[in-house]
Parts: sequence; C-alpha cells; structure tokens
Amino acid sequence: MQLHISPSMRSITISRSASIGNNINSVTNGSIDLMKIKVAARHISYRTIFHTFLLLAFLFPFLFILTALVTLEGVDKCSSLDCLGRRIGPGFLRRSDDSGRLFGDFYKILNQVSTEKLPDGLLLPDSFDQLVSGLKSKQYDVKTFAFMLRGTMEKFEREIKESKFSELLNKHFAASAIPKGIHCLSLRLTDEYSSNAHARKQLPSPELLPLLSDNSYHHFVLSTDNILAASVVVTSTVQSSLIPEKIVFHIITDKKTYAGMHSWFALNPIPAIIEVKGLHQFDWLTRENVPVLEAVENHKGIRDYYHGNHIVGSNLSETTPHKFASKLQARSPRYISLLNHIRIYLPEMFPNLNKAVFLDDDIVVQRDLSPLWDIDLKAKNLDPNECAWAYGMNIFDLRAWRKKNIRDIYHFWLKEVIILSQT
Repeated sequence: MQLHISPSMRSITISRSASIGNNINSVTNGSIDLMKIKVAARHISYRTIFHTFLLLAFLFPFLFILTALVTLEGVDKCSSLDCLGRRIGPGFLRRSDDSGRLFGDFYKILNQVSTEKLPDGLLLPDSFDQLVSGLKSKQYDVKTFAFMLRGTMEKFEREIKESKFSELLNKHFAASAIPKGIHCLSLRLTDEYSSNAHARKQLPSPELLPLLSDNSYHHFVLSTDNILAASVVVTSTVQSSLIPEKIVFHIITDKKTYAGMHSWFALNPIPAIIEVKGLHQFDWLTRENVPVLEAVENHKGIRDYYHGNHIVGSNLSETTPHKFASKLQARSPRYISLLNHIRIYLPEMFPNLNKAVFLDDDIVVQRDLSPLWDIDLKAKNLDPNECAWAYGMNIFDLRAWRKKNIRDIYHFWLKEVIILSQT
C-alpha cells in the first residue's frame, strides 16, 4: 500500500500493487488506486478579514493602556497579582474598589484633628504648590497631612477676614478724609482771604449786626469745617424758604477753616444774613471749660480709640464686617471734635436768642422750614429714657436749656464717663 501526496498539496492517493485477473477499476503503473482524495483550495472572505481587523483595533488600545499604566506605576509599586489584574481587568479577579474605605478613614482622621490642638512648630504652606511639594519631599503621614490641611484652611480664612476688614477700614478713611479738591479749595480761599479785601469784608454788614440777636428772625446754626457742605446747606435752606429775608445763618467753624469759610460767603453772597465765626473767637471755649478737650489731651486711651489702629486689639473672629463698619463709624475722630459738641454750648454762644434750629452739614433742605418756629416746645422735651437723639435737624429752646443748666449736667456725666473709662 502506498500513500501519494501531490506536489500541489491538493490530492492524496492511497494504492496497492495490481494482481492479474482481478477486476480493477483503475490501474496506474501497475498499481491499483484504493482511494483518491482531492482537497479544494479554501479562500478567506473579505468580510472575515474586516471583522478580524476590527477586533484587533479594539483590543490593541486596551492592551496599550494597560501596559502603559504598569510601566508608569513601576514594577516596585505593583504586585504581580495586581498588575495581572490591571492587564486582565478588575472584574476578572474580583478586585474591590478601595476609594470608599479610604474616604471613610480620612474622614475619621479629619474629625479627630478638628478637636485637637495644632502641633507646635508645624510649618504651614503659603500656597497649594508648597503643600504638594512638601508632601512629595517629606512624606507626611495622613494625620500630619490632616493637621496641615486644617491649619492652612484656618490661616487662609484669617487672612481673608483681615483683608475684608482692611478694605472696610480703607473705605472708612477714604470716606472720612478730605478730598484733594476740597482741601485745595480751602487753601485757595485762605489765600484769597489774605490777599483780597472783598474776601475779608465783614459778615454781616454793620447795619445788619443787630439782627443777629433779633428773635423775630429765623436763626439757623451750622457747625462744620467743610466749606462746600456748608454752602449746600445754606443755599438749599434759603432757596426752599418762602421768606428768605427772615433767615439768619450762624456758621461756626474751626480756626484752620475760618479764613476759607469767610472768603466763600463773602465772595458768594446769598439773599440771607450770614455770620461766620471761628471757635477761637469764643474766649471761654478753653480746656478748663470744655471737658472733652481735656479728655482728648490727657487720656491716651481716648486718643487711641478714635485715632489709633482700629484693627489691632480687635477680636475679628467674634465680629462681622457689618458690625465692624458700624464701630468704625462710631469711632470717627469727628465725634471728639469740639465742632461736634458745640450744640451743648449754644445757650452760652447765643445768649440773646430764645430758639434756634441746629442743622448738620450732610443735609439738603427741600422745603420751607419756617413752620418750625410755630412749634410749641413746652411739651416737646427729650425722652429721659433715651441716651441720644438724631442730629440731622434739631430745634432748641435755648431759654429752657439755660433754666435746666444743660451744660453743667453734660459736663458732670462726661467726667463720670472719663473716670469710668480710666478704671
């Protein structure tokens, strides 16, 4: 028996030697073919090739990513089982996700360090980059990292709060300071007072001097060192009045502003009677007669309270920006200025007047104020349960103030407050 394979590998023939007289179906070179198999050529379809390439295109990126992860992570930090899991996939080896457990442990540590004191000597980073750099170089444990995170957050919170308070403080100073234009106006008017005779003319004119103590006129008192503000108050009052010729304005200012204030109203006449006087022209307004002046000169605590640093010594953690802004307003240096306390001395400053309307320099009058002189003030006393009143516009019964001796009562309580603040 013979096995014959064709050179083209397409047919296989099994045969044996032929015998005489046998009925043979096929004889070839004295051999009888027992079996002949032809193998047909197999062709691969384009569809199969396309699907194969599609499968490889899907698998190759996945294998590349797994290989890159293992390479980047490093052999030392990747166990063989873990790396195998990364190659094959987390679902195959039933690998669990540890992120939930890690977050729970870290949350417990954060709760723990929130009630503990920060370690002494703990260096807090000034930025996120410093924090990351420190973690890489010093290999902090989780608890130390939690302390650093807490300390850094508290540090930034304090800095933000201090920055907010500094902003409020700067706004307060900007609002209370004298703008450059107004300051220059005062200087120019002062120069005008020294060089221009018209700026020094008497206010009011000599023939009108008796009207300064005439109670049939409407007397307004304005105490300010702001020239433009005084001009607004006086002008708006006169323009809103139905009888401006009956108005008498007594403007009181300090020594440094007197020349400029006098020049302004001398050079800009208003259809009313205007008197400008400086505090230095009242001889009896001395530190012996005015306790607030003595307190400011002698008591350092009062000077620091109004003129010192409003942030140093303040417990910023126990206050809010709104409360801090209110305290800044209350601690304005103008509250210890004699111009702010001058209303207490009106009966002595104008001994011949029976009634006067005191106006602040931050108002604009929009209607006639003549009816104020028709008000009966006998039953309009201040509420004894109140410790202050609104300063915008006040009507003073000067005769009643003299009878009650308001000035001495004010001096008594002011001295008591000063003594109490020193203890």
